[in-house]
Amino acid sequence: MKNKTLIREIADTDFDPKHQMGNLDKYGIRRASRGILVNRGKIALLNVTKFNYHKLPGGGLEPNESIAEAFKREALEETGCQCEILDQSGVIIEWRDQFKLLQISYVLLAKVKGKIGQNRLEQGEIDEGFKLEWVPLDKIDKVLNEDNPTNYEGRFIKIRDKSIIEFYRNKLRKLEGQ
Repeated sequence: MKNKTLIREIADTDFDPKHQMGNLDKYGIRRASRGILVNRGKIALLNVTKFNYHKLPGGGLEPNESIAEAFKREALEETGCQCEILDQSGVIIEWRDQFKLLQISYVLLAKVKGKIGQNRLEQGEIDEGFKLEWVPLDKIDKVLNEDNPTNYEGRFIKIRDKSIIEFYRNKLRKLEGQ
């Protein structure tokens, strides 16, 4: 794996500075692949309607699956799109104390390849009210800033995904101009 840029490290102390983190040696590790999927100047966002926030496509790596393979699989499941990976140089680390979880998210930038098909959400995603939205780059900050997550996980996701957008902002502007 090539060197990755640490985009952001997030912990419970980002929400509560007085929070005392548990024993980090007891955390389980989850590796995930997620990022920005662009189609004609719009970015795929999943609106998690049950918990009042949006998230970028992505999810956990399966055994023996590469970062790129995982993202392509997740993009197809969550958006119905095949994609071409343009960049995979970032990483975000989340210390989720409530879950005793260290999540390492490998971050990618990709563009839609071919036609948009039907997504195939998992039952948990359906239960959380996932709705696919394609948001223009110039509206993405407004959408994410207006989110008000009502669950623990959503607070992390809001910071994480805003950080991913900011990390790739210049490359997104160049793509938009193409």
